[in-house]
Formats: sequence, structure tokens, C-alpha cells
Amino acid sequence: MIETGLVRKPTEKHPTAFQATQLTPTTFLIKEYDDIYSEHPFIYVKIVAQANLVVVIDTGCGGASSNSNIHDIGLREFIEMVDIDVNDGKPLNREGKMNYTVVITHCHYDHILGVEQFSDSTILASSRDFPFLLPSALPDSSLCKGMGIHTPSYISTLVPHLYSIPECAVLILHTPGHTPDEVAIYDSAEKMLYVGDSVYEDEDIIISNQGSITEWLASITVLISLVNAENQKQDSGVIREVLINAGHCTAGKPALEVLKAGKAFMLDVINRKEPIRKRAVIWGEENVYYRQERGRFSLRCPARLVLGTA
Repeated sequence: MIETGLVRKPTEKHPTAFQATQLTPTTFLIKEYDDIYSEHPFIYVKIVAQANLVVVIDTGCGGASSNSNIHDIGLREFIEMVDIDVNDGKPLNREGKMNYTVVITHCHYDHILGVEQFSDSTILASSRDFPFLLPSALPDSSLCKGMGIHTPSYISTLVPHLYSIPECAVLILHTPGHTPDEVAIYDSAEKMLYVGDSVYEDEDIIISNQGSITEWLASITVLISLVNAENQKQDSGVIREVLINAGHCTAGKPALEVLKAGKAFMLDVINRKEPIRKRAVIWGEENVYYRQERGRFSLRCPARLVLGTA
């Protein structure tokens, strides 16, 4: 629990860098809409009341804003002390009375800069590429070193593919591509799929310098199969469609359509049906940019992944 008495509570004149909306009866989207890095990450909070548990998916950029009108508090403080209109005017986890399980979709800085606030909690991450997440590797893997910012120090439990969080019907899947450690999270009770930075709309999908388009395509194919199967299941005689929630931009949309459309765009890139819009050196390597004519999907990736050259 955070000692809220030491923190000045936000007001309408001095709001926080976070805004919360409700996605399902148990799940909330927290948008870090005004962070100092202009990343605007999406953070998800699921309340599992029967298990006295709050599941947090990613922790964002830490809550700092360059706007002097923004009250500088962290994600955990926001969850525990800020009244949320769509939660009956109460904080999501008042005074930290419920425990936390934090799932990190991948280790890039805009998903982990708030994780130290949950150092007393269970933190889950992918076991697929253990060296990528070693403390000695994390400054580079997280991009914190390149950004010249503090690399969070935290201890995570590395979980296998198809790991189920014991207290709830939430499944963690290894979905490498964007990064080697990317995971997706599927909440079968609410039929909500969380995909981190694997796919979203209206901003560049990024395959990092350590990523792989081949692995990305395989991961998206796995998710399409999962969603296809789940979309056929009935709940009390009613079929509910799985919705997709990404680390940026996209939330609460039909998962199957977004996944299929994103995959089709990536295949067009690979098959040279999409022209290169721009080239730039990113983190020491030439990257190429693609964007659909109408702009729904776009991509930035190392040139060697699509052109066969460094």
C-alpha cells in the first residue's frame, strides 16, 4: 500500500497524466495521455474481487509530464488514491487493499517505467528469451540506455507459453515479433485480448532491431486461431466476440478483424506491394517506413528484415 497521506491529491485544476475509462464490468483502460516521452501508453487494470487481486497489464511511463498543470503522481498512486467516476466515484484499489499481479507485455521503457512502484507484488514476464531480460541486458533491451533514462530495477517471474494466472481465467501467451519477449494476455471470462505492441492502428507498428517479422507473423497467426475458436463459443446461449486491446491507440475493437487486417498489411509489405515511404537510422540501424494509403496501418522495421540487406 502507498502512504497516500504524503501525496497531495489531484484536483480538477491539477489532474494527473492518467485517465481511466471502463471497458468491461471488471476491466479499466488507463491512458497515460500526457507523458514526457509522448508515448501515450495504454495500461489495463482488471479487478478480480473474489481473489482480492488487481491484475495490471503494463505500467506505462511513470506518470511524469512536462505540463505544469499536471499533478505528478505514479500509476500505483493513481490506482489507489484517485476517485474514478466510472468506478462509482472510488479509486480502483482504495488504499491498496487488494494485492497486485503485474504482467509486462514486453520490456520497452514505455511499458516498465512504473514497475518499481509494484516491487512488493508479483511481476510476470516472458520466459522465452531469458538473456534479453537479464539485469545486465535490460538497459539496452528496454531502450532506457539509449534514451539516457533510469532503467527500472525489478524482479520478475518468467512464465512459459500458455501460462495461466492461478487466481483468474487469464492466460499469458508468448507472441514474439515486436521484441523477443512480447506476450499477449487473454481474459477468457471477459473475452478480452491484450496484445501489447504487436499490432495497433493509426501509429507505426514497430518491429524492433531485436525483433522478427517471421516471428511476428507466426504470433499473429496463433492469435487469429485463438480468436476464431473463442468467437465460436457460447456464453449462456449468446456468442460474444473477442475484443482487442493494444499498448497504444487501439482498444475495445473486434479482435479478429484487426488481427487479419494487420497481418494482410504486413504480407503486402513483405511481398513489395507497399512502397517504402521513408528511411532513417534508428538505434544505430537503417529502418524503413511503410504506411497504407488511407493510413490505418503503418510499419517501421529494420531494412534487412524486408529487403535482405543491413
